[in-house]
Formats: sequence, structure tokens, C-alpha cells
Amino acid sequence: MKKLCYFAVVFCFFYSLNVLTPICFGDDYVYSFVWEGHSMFIPMSEQVQRLSSFHDLFVSQWSHYFTGNGRAVSHTIAQFFLWMGKDIFNIFNALISVLLIMEIYWCANKGIITLAFKMGRFSFIFFALWAFTPSFPSVFLWLSGACNYLWTAVLLWGFLLPYIQKYYHFDEKIVNNNWFWLAMFFFGILAGWTNENSVCLLVLALFVFICVNRKRIEIESWMIAGLAGLVIGYALMIFAPGNFMRLSDQIKAHPWLTWETIAGHAALLFLILAYFHIVPWYFNLRSLYMLSGKNKENPGLAQEVFLAKIMCVLSFCMTFMMLFSPNFQTRSVFPGTVLLIITASILFRVQDEYSINLIKKSTKRFLCFIGIMYFVITTASAFYGSYYYREQINELVAFVKSSDYAKHNVIEVNSLRPVQDMISRLSHFHLINSTLSSNENDWRNVAFSRYYGIKGIRMVAK
Repeated sequence: MKKLCYFAVVFCFFYSLNVLTPICFGDDYVYSFVWEGHSMFIPMSEQVQRLSSFHDLFVSQWSHYFTGNGRAVSHTIAQFFLWMGKDIFNIFNALISVLLIMEIYWCANKGIITLAFKMGRFSFIFFALWAFTPSFPSVFLWLSGACNYLWTAVLLWGFLLPYIQKYYHFDEKIVNNNWFWLAMFFFGILAGWTNENSVCLLVLALFVFICVNRKRIEIESWMIAGLAGLVIGYALMIFAPGNFMRLSDQIKAHPWLTWETIAGHAALLFLILAYFHIVPWYFNLRSLYMLSGKNKENPGLAQEVFLAKIMCVLSFCMTFMMLFSPNFQTRSVFPGTVLLIITASILFRVQDEYSINLIKKSTKRFLCFIGIMYFVITTASAFYGSYYYREQINELVAFVKSSDYAKHNVIEVNSLRPVQDMISRLSHFHLINSTLSSNENDWRNVAFSRYYGIKGIRMVAK
């Protein structure tokens, strides 16, 4: 009963933040319409059609695949919820957030799916996602961003759970269902059709795992079928015609592979490390160093350490790859962040199971105190700042809906008032802030105008 209450509290935490986050100017408004077949940065036409049926959704995604980008799975989810409404999305997104915490726990628990959670470890994962995720609102709260990163992460790690379980139980047949291979094949297609900079490395890791161990372990049919599905899904995403059009647009807007671009991306990576990843990287590397001599004496411990090292390498590569991206957004490193948290969770479990003191009790108590203080301050600031922005946007939307003048004239509204600087700093990047342009022909302004059926809008400073 206590655990159920705890899960309910975590769900309510995510749900409350989702309720305080309205649909955001830009992508959310654009994807509320049937895709017109051109870059989203080109203002949509007056004849654009709002999503109103599954047929519209299919037509939109068909056009998007050939002219937008290859992430059909995530954008289908996003457009579905934009059609259904933000209220429905709030519920399901909070559930998916809790499910991701569970999946990270199961991955660190040798791939075994159980509801017998150790609440200390579960709490650490919840806190780690809050504290160590760069651009947390863009991943967990922004509708389009959540469908692209949070939902796809749940798909990907759910798919990988049987492989992790096989890694720990290589001499056993872990699935007796003869049709499981078919489910893994289709699940692999969905999982592969998710994220460009993470799936390619996971495909390589699974391929090497199967090839290297093909004589030592019993290779089950679902392992090959799942990997084949993952490759097919990844190919469908990467080689989508819309992906090449999107890449071309990004290169035009942001020069690719120049020293200036790489230097800018390197500076952003350094800031991500300094502000978010320094603690998990320090704990993981320090713990692996402490275990380096002990794992030779214990095969089980050696197996744990090897998997932790592999995950650290994958996390580094997934993040480092963004140096060579034409457009590097901080939310893009989320897959690497999840791997760091899984690695830390594995090491915490190893500490308990093998009675190895990776972190002193006094240090643990001190870090728990600091973590609680950090969580309380950032949470209070984030809730206050989110409410502050939500009220202003609700006021703007109410005015637009009730204004007959706006239906026939371009209206001018005051820009959103920024939250107090101290609140913004104390939230530690947990506030999402989107705005409109002072140009009524900007793509964001046009999408907003089409959504509410007004002639045009521009936002200017007081």
C-alpha cells in the first residue's frame, strides 16, 4: 500500500507539471494541422486543415515522412495527442514518465520485470531524471518534445529489456513462447524508428553481443528477429526522403562541420557536463575504478562491471556524436543521460548485493541532504514559474478567442512577462519558455493565428 501511494505521488508530480505546461508556440501548433509538405519554418497557408480524424492523421504523416523528417513513430504520437487534446495527453504523459522510471529500474535489475521495487533505488532514479536531464521541460513536459524523446525512450528501453536479461542469464532460455520472435520483430521496428543518435550504437552493440557470444550462449530466435526489426526501423527513419530535406534545410540555416559550429557544439557539451552530468559521470567512473581489481576474483561481479563499462561508453558516444550534428539541441543528449542513470543504478545494486562500499554512509547522508534541498528549491521554483507563464498564456488565449476584432485584423499584444530572475535561477533550467515573434508573418505566429482562426498576431515588448 505504501508503494502504491508513492507511485501515486510521483504520478501526481508529473501530472501537475504537465497541467501547468500549455501547448507551446511553434511545433505544437504546427503539428495540430495536416502537414502541408514544406518546412515548418515556412508559414502555413490559409487553407491548411486542422487534424480531425485518423484519415487526416495518416495523410499528414504520409506527407511528413516524404517532406518533413523520418521520425514517423514519435510524430504520429504527437499529432494524435494534439488532435485528442492536451488534457488527455497530460494523463498519459505522466503515466509514461512513471513507466520510464520503472524501465530504468528493471534494466538495472538484470532485465527482470518486477513490481517489488526497492524504494530507495526507485527514488534515486526519479531524482536523477529531475536533476541530471538537460532541458527537462523539453523532454518531459513539452508535448512535441516528450513524444520525440520521452515516449521513444520508453519504447527503446522496453525493447532492450529481454536482451539485458539474456546477458545475465546467457545459459538459459528466457522465453518459451514460440511466437515471441514475431512480437520482438515488430517491437524492434518501432524501437528502431525512434532516435538517430542512439539506435545506431545500440544496433552495433547488440550485433557484437550476438556475434561474439554465438558459440557460448543459446541464441534464441527472438534475439535475431528483434535485431532485424531494429535495423529495419532505423533504416526507415534514416533513409526517409523527408530526412534529407530536413538535413538540407538545417545545413542552410546552420553551416555544417565548420570549426565554428563544432566549437559551439563543444562549448554546449561542456556546459551540459558541468551543469548536469558531472555528478553521475564522477560516481560511475570512480566506482568502476574501485571495482577494477575486485571483479577479477568474482565472475558475477566482472559481468556487472563489464556491462556498466559498455553503458558508459555508449552514453559517451551518443552524446559526443552531437558535435557533428548540424543543429545541436540540449534535449538531444537525453538517451545518453538515461544510460548514465542506468549505470549508476546498476552500481548501487552491486554495492548492496556484493557488500562493497562504493560510497561512505556519511557521504551518502550528506548527498541525500543536498539532494533534498536541491529538489525542494528547484521544484518550488519550477511550479511557481510554470504557473506564472501558464496564467499569462491562458489570458492571451482567452482574449484571442473572445475578440471579434482579431478575426479581421492583425492584433498586437504585449510580450509575456518573464519570471523573476531569482526564480529562474533557482529552478535550474526546469522552466519552459516559448513566445511569439513581433513579426505577424513568422511561422510561429501564423500557426497560432490559424489555430484560433484570427487574421494575425504580433507580440511586442511593453
